[in-house]
Amino acid sequence: MNDLKLLREHGPDAPPVSLSALASARHRLMAEMAPAAPARRRWGWSRPSWALQHRRVGLGFAVAVVVAAAAGGSFVLSEHRAPAGRSTGVQLVAFDAPVYPLGLRPRPAGLAVPTFSGGVGRDEQGNDRPMMTAVFLAADGVSDVYLGVDSRYVPQDAPERIRSVSLQGVPGFVVEHHEQWGTSVVLSWQRRPGQWVTLTGHGRFGTEAAVRALAATVADDAQPVPLQVRLAPAGWRLAAFKDNKIVTLRAPDSGETLVVNLVEAPERNLMGSVIGAKRVSTVQVNGRESDLVQTLDGWFLQVPLPDGTAFHLQAPAMFTGEQVVAVGAQVIVTPHAR
Repeated sequence: MNDLKLLREHGPDAPPVSLSALASARHRLMAEMAPAAPARRRWGWSRPSWALQHRRVGLGFAVAVVVAAAAGGSFVLSEHRAPAGRSTGVQLVAFDAPVYPLGLRPRPAGLAVPTFSGGVGRDEQGNDRPMMTAVFLAADGVSDVYLGVDSRYVPQDAPERIRSVSLQGVPGFVVEHHEQWGTSVVLSWQRRPGQWVTLTGHGRFGTEAAVRALAATVADDAQPVPLQVRLAPAGWRLAAFKDNKIVTLRAPDSGETLVVNLVEAPERNLMGSVIGAKRVSTVQVNGRESDLVQTLDGWFLQVPLPDGTAFHLQAPAMFTGEQVVAVGAQVIVTPHAR
């Protein structure tokens, strides 16, 4: 299996996970880890389940992946367009980065700034259906909060376990999950037409009273995803974004993908680690010396960032090398510190 195919099947293109699945996975992981390492509950659910999916796959090289958000100022890579010559039929145009629409105002003490994950599915009429989740991790390792947004109500458990409630005069639904590590509570309601909100509380937020109090703080708060791709082939759409560290775009017809992900440090041996690498060349991405790898079925670009981290960009063979560099020059990494 080549690296791009592996990425499509097991990496960030997987459908977004429901909040009930996240809660269930959280409890299963904790339960499995308890006999061997009861003190490591913090790891058991410090990331949503899709973060676990991309620990070792889908990054185009055979090394384990350790991703870290950039620190310091925003790394805005300046305007750069693909050259007119050597076109392969790919026309690059401006691309709108995903924006998470809500926040907790105020954010409860002890919760970190959120990470965002989500994707775009299709509804029954074939229209785009955005699905997004903000994950607020807690310092105690168990009191996490998930804030999900969808265009419709998605049941969070079997019908017999869902209880109808009223939230400030608006119909809603509550589900409680009782596991050996404690209780989690899921509250869903229609905040406005076409916007269903789902709050999941664990730990000290794992009561109906706690999630109702959180629901009272939900407010409109447009927050761009910290990792953005601002240049893409015409007609390509957002497929998924994960944990502030991976963004995937997809061609609507061919299913080809373009993936950008943050890594903790530049990989030094690209010929040995990028699957199918044929040659490596040095290119300039807005004045930064970067590595462009041509593979058997596409391209791999590594761009170092000022804080010592880097981002990787994978593109299919339909791109030219110049177009890959052009897209890389329009990647924006903004630390999320709100």
